[in-house]
Amino acid sequence: MEKQRQRLMKLDSTKREIENKIAAEKAILDANNVGMDEPLVDNEGFPRSDIDVYKVRHARHNIICLMNDHKAIMRDAENALHSFHGSLASGHTSAGNGLAESLGPEKPFAVVTDVEEGSPAQIAGLRSDDMIVKFGSVNNENFKNVNDIAAVVRHSVGKPLNIFVKRRNSILPVVITPKPWAGKGMLGFKFNPL
Repeated sequence: MEKQRQRLMKLDSTKREIENKIAAEKAILDANNVGMDEPLVDNEGFPRSDIDVYKVRHARHNIICLMNDHKAIMRDAENALHSFHGSLASGHTSAGNGLAESLGPEKPFAVVTDVEEGSPAQIAGLRSDDMIVKFGSVNNENFKNVNDIAAVVRHSVGKPLNIFVKRRNSILPVVITPKPWAGKGMLGFKFNPL
């Protein structure tokens, strides 16, 4: 059990390290006012003079590599979480009771319909079809409408926000930090209330 916990902590540390590297590379793109898809040549086929083409190409390449690393880490973390929760469920320890109590009712109140590439939600590991069980302080019992989620996001800008989702009959924690990014909003995902 302790080895599983240490593995989860190591995976989380690696995930955060990768996310910091992605943020550093995105800062290079932001400084050049480009994203991942804009052309690096002008209408005549010459390298654009308003950006540092070498740095932008290098940053884009690094972001793609880091995003692949991030996906692999998230897969490993998901498998480790399944294993850890399986150990808790089979009664190897009573430590799991605190998680169940903190979640309250496990009935989802919304479903994720779209997660944008490169968004804080995607970086944190949120996926389409995840069922939201808890979003900060919002759960099935107190959720009224989308404004409840918006209020939680407004009060959490720049701070880690704990979300619990149901994915393939498992409850998984997702930690998202709402912040401005290249796309719309602070999170980069859409959901529908159930």
